[in-house]
Amino acid sequence: MFIYITYSTDGFITAYQNTEADGYTKVFILDSWITQFAQYPDKFRYDATNQKLLNPGNLPELSLDELNTKYADVLKTSQEAVNSSTTLAQQQTVSATSINQLQKSITALALSQSAKGTA
Repeated sequence: MFIYITYSTDGFITAYQNTEADGYTKVFILDSWITQFAQYPDKFRYDATNQKLLNPGNLPELSLDELNTKYADVLKTSQEAVNSSTTLAQQQTVSATSINQLQKSITALALSQSAKGTA
């Protein structure tokens, strides 16, 4: 398949389109590269000497949709962890308040028993 590109002085693709236009260079792109090129056009380079497009060869295997799905799953898990932590903190606050009230009651009971014992 042929596409039309512009490229920087170091050969990296700066723009591409399917129709011929002034300032664009016609290049052949392998069918097996089209999906990667559509996702990462700025990672490809144009070799002006040999007049061919160069694939960097180290692009991620995941599609953007798969990456978005994984990111959404991580975000959901993180939110669940935050919610659980918040619930736990609230329960600990209630427990601390209850323990504090129990200590005050025991102290008051001990003081009243002590006062009865000295009377």
